[in-house]
Amino acid sequence: MASIQRTFISSLHPSLEEPILIRGWIYCLRELARTTFILLRDCTGEVQCVVDSVSLRAMSLKLDEPIKIKGKVRSDARARAGFEVDVIELSVLNLVAHPLPFNACSDITEIGVEILLNYRPLSLRNESIGDIFRIQAAILHYFRQFLRSQHFTEIVTSKIVSSGTEGGTNLFEVKYFERSVYLAQSPQFYKEYGVARLERVFEMGHVYRAEPHASSRHLTEYYSLDLEMGFIDSLEEVI
Repeated sequence: MASIQRTFISSLHPSLEEPILIRGWIYCLRELARTTFILLRDCTGEVQCVVDSVSLRAMSLKLDEPIKIKGKVRSDARARAGFEVDVIELSVLNLVAHPLPFNACSDITEIGVEILLNYRPLSLRNESIGDIFRIQAAILHYFRQFLRSQHFTEIVTSKIVSSGTEGGTNLFEVKYFERSVYLAQSPQFYKEYGVARLERVFEMGHVYRAEPHASSRHLTEYYSLDLEMGFIDSLEEVI
């Protein structure tokens, strides 16, 4: 397998004639007397792999084990993707050492938050949790993409400051060598400096507010999407 470069699942297609190498986690496993079907997932998608059951008996494959497969792509109209992968070689990259409380394919609606957090790498493979991070990533991507198309420059500002950025909010004090400093409440000060020359600036980054609250929506730490622009006539331009 070492001589073959990895192919991501999303790049597979029936026209590939040479053997391919794919890696991912076992999302679904269906073992029949003669044939075993493995639904393999990587960060780009999933594909069904077909292998002779006899060759796998000594492996005792389990759900969520990471594996690598050398195989050949074969057209099959019955498959969801229009093709399957016939397995030539299969190896397990890391064994599932003990029974898992749930699997990536499980319905996790009745599973407690503490268990989901204790098994965070596993819970991230579940669609309902993984989608939270994919949606977040999309928001950041399109926020950045749109502002760049509007001539904004992305800036990266300090999150450790010597004094408060905005009045009326409490600060998180931290020790910085022999002095006290604070976690930034906002990049406002830096944005205003940026506008003085760059005209249009934005930043995406953490800000911190040491404010007691009794609200489920008031966070002491959050990821802020900030922009600042010069030469405007009214607030409608910002909106």
